[in-house]
Amino acid sequence: MNPLFSVIIPVLNNWDLTHACLQSLREHTPDTAFEVIVVDNASSDATETELQALGTALFGENFLALRFAENRNFGPASNAGALRAKSPLLFFLNNDTLLTPGWAPPLLAALESDPGLGAVGPLLLYEDNTVQHIGVAFTLTSVSHLYRTFPTHHPAVRRKRHLQALTAAALLMPRALFLEAGSFYEGYRNGFEDVDLCLRLSADFGKRLCCVLESAIYHLESRTPGRKTADSQNLRLLSKRRNGRFSPDLHILGLEDGFEPFISDGYGIGLRLRKEEEEELTAAARGKEPSFWYAQLRDNPYWAAGHRELISMLEKAGEGREAVPLFLELCILERKAETFREGAIFAARHRDGKTSSYMAERYEELLRSRKNRALAYSMLRMVKGRDTFLQNLYEEKIRENFSGAVQP
Repeated sequence: MNPLFSVIIPVLNNWDLTHACLQSLREHTPDTAFEVIVVDNASSDATETELQALGTALFGENFLALRFAENRNFGPASNAGALRAKSPLLFFLNNDTLLTPGWAPPLLAALESDPGLGAVGPLLLYEDNTVQHIGVAFTLTSVSHLYRTFPTHHPAVRRKRHLQALTAAALLMPRALFLEAGSFYEGYRNGFEDVDLCLRLSADFGKRLCCVLESAIYHLESRTPGRKTADSQNLRLLSKRRNGRFSPDLHILGLEDGFEPFISDGYGIGLRLRKEEEEELTAAARGKEPSFWYAQLRDNPYWAAGHRELISMLEKAGEGREAVPLFLELCILERKAETFREGAIFAARHRDGKTSSYMAERYEELLRSRKNRALAYSMLRMVKGRDTFLQNLYEEKIRENFSGAVQP
């Protein structure tokens, strides 16, 4: 009997993670015909000696271990596994994941029920049960995980949506489509291969993608050695392959979910709570203990006023050092040079030199970006005549920064 789907897991060392992943895969995928293909990128730890025995014990003849003589990175390893797969469906899976009960049926059902879908992925969770991944969002020049660290019960998380890209940390798609689309482009180094593939599925095949919220997997995230070291080069390669620009959708997704898009001092796109919601949350929390504010912030990560109020409360209570991480969150949320400057002063006052230095550096970077007319106008040209909403946001930001008329 041919397997229903093939699980392809590229690995490089971290045997303990691979062991736990395979154990959870066996435990939480009962009564389903599937095969497991682990592609080893020349691991030097126990992976080399223990993988075959464990895989065979767990999956029997439906287990295959492939080993490269040298590290060829994620894309080539995944492509090699796909070529050896026997089933019509491929499930790409990182080894830093833990499967949960019932993870497979919702993904299989979603793909089977909608022929317009090119790929689907599960809700990926951090160990504290907050969101690690529900899809990739795009600005003009960057990509990011949508609603990262949000609680899973948040309405924005629970809304079903079609997306331009999903992570290949856990991605199910037809094998024939994967091969026809050209597989993972092997010019990347452990990053952005999945985004590139997903954009091809959309542009060349007219396929949609979605996160299936009924399926959940824990993702310990980026435990592979060197996972983030090539991100800058990978992003430049992706931009080159996309002719220097992406199709921005972060603002569209945010608007649909009731958030307010804004342009940062670095001329990126961000999301924040609407003013009315900020005021309502703040009014409802007045007079409450810090624990209440913490709980509300967990439920509303974009609540900037809540961050400021709680930071002030903690400092007055002599707990300023404990508030430094909150100030860093606020800086990342607001993306303003001035907020980073305030944060650097706050962290220094409470003897957190490392965080203070980081915030000071980011302040200088954002200040330079904010004064960069060429950068501002290049962003405006990208959207002018294509996206009226974004065009208006950029024109407003330019007027604010340069106190004059916007160039035509």
